[in-house]
Parts: sequence; structure tokens; C-alpha cells
Amino acid sequence: MQTTRNTTRKSILIKALVTAGLVVAALLGGPAAVARAEDKPLIGLTFDDGPSPQRTAFVLDVLKQKGVKATFFLQGVNAQQYPDLVRRIKAEGHVIGNHSWNHPNFPELSNAQQKDQIDSTNAAISAVTGSTPKLLRFPFGNSTTYAAGYLKTLGMSGGVLWHWDVGNPGDFECPGATGVQNYVMAEAAPGAIILLHDAEDVLNCPASQWTYLSSTIDALRAEGYDFGVVAPSSSANPVNQGSPAVVVAPAG
Repeated sequence: MQTTRNTTRKSILIKALVTAGLVVAALLGGPAAVARAEDKPLIGLTFDDGPSPQRTAFVLDVLKQKGVKATFFLQGVNAQQYPDLVRRIKAEGHVIGNHSWNHPNFPELSNAQQKDQIDSTNAAISAVTGSTPKLLRFPFGNSTTYAAGYLKTLGMSGGVLWHWDVGNPGDFECPGATGVQNYVMAEAAPGAIILLHDAEDVLNCPASQWTYLSSTIDALRAEGYDFGVVAPSSSANPVNQGSPAVVVAPAG
């Protein structure tokens, strides 16, 4: 059952990337500059689907130990259920984005349903943090023209995609700690946004897989990278599938 769900998820992701990139590029136009901090190229680690009591605190512990800031794209239903984790994400200096209320495939929704997914999640996050997200990542990376246009009326940037050139198995496919590290290192590039997860499918992976995070941060630093967070961009970023977003140095 889990293998089938992961295969379906990967198929949707791959098919959606081309469509979503075209939608974003059509709406935004021109390329964005690759983000750098001083002389070091930046990479942005992003974690989708949380927060979850099983893994989000662990991820935050590792990031704190390593001095890394990241971007968390939260599902509204989980943000509402686990507000203490949302508060901790914000308090520790990470960026919070919208990842819909409960992870539907947007092209299968009516316009009204798409709007509700966005608005309800913004409201749930704002109720906890006091601020509304500026970023949205669509479930499966699968945007629609309506939703992308609606985000613009809210002053939000979306959908935020990721660097996906090699296509090795992602963490949600449970490739093990070495497999996840290989995936991240293969996708590493200046300004790359890296897709990871701290809830949903990855909760079914062996606990030993989670050792990837600390070792992968070390490996990226050994390659000369530093870590940034995702920020809105007014132009399409070719490094990350045409996303209207860039990786920037963390505030402070």
C-alpha cells in the first residue's frame, strides 16, 4: 500500500512540475538571480506536510544544533492541531509557508475549494504566529492558473517548487539515510531549493532514515554551501523550475 502511494505521489510530482513551471513562468516572466551569501552559494532546505509530533521537533533539534535555518511548508490541519510546534518553528527563526489545508491535488478542486484551501491555512497559521505566510507550495507542486492568480491578489508568492534535475528517490520514498543524502547532494546547486518532508509519507519510513539530516548538512558544508531560507521573488527562478522564489540569507 505504501509503495503504491509513493509511486502515485512521484508520478503526480513529475507530471505536475512541467505544468506548474509553465503556469508560474507565464504569470511572472524573466529569470531570477541565483542567491548567494557573501562568497558562499546558498541552498534552501524545505520541509513539507508538517508539523507532526513524530518528526518536526527532531528536525528542529538538528537544525538548531547545526545552526541552520530552513523553510517549513505547513498543512493547515496540522498547524491547527499542533500549534506549539508552529510557535517553535517561528521562534527559532525559520520561515513558514502555506502547503494547503489537507494536501489535495488542486486541479481536481473547484475554484472555491482552492480558495478555501489557501485561506483556511493562512488563517490557521496566522492565528498561531500573528503573521500570514508570504509563500505557498502546492501539494505535489501542482498549480492552477486560478490559484496562482488568486495568490497574487493576496500578495503571496506561489507555487514554490524545488530543484529536481536528477530525480533520485526522495525522502518520502523511504530510500534510507544514505539514499536521502544521495538525493540531496545530487540536487545541490547554488540557489537550489531542496524538497524534504517532516510528516505524512515519511512517517512510514524507518527511523534510521532520519540520521540523513545531520550528515547531509555536514556534507553540503564540506562542498562549500551555506544555508538560506526561501523568499518571494517577482520573477521566475530557472534554478527551481520557474518558482517565484529565491533562497536568501536568514534574517539576523
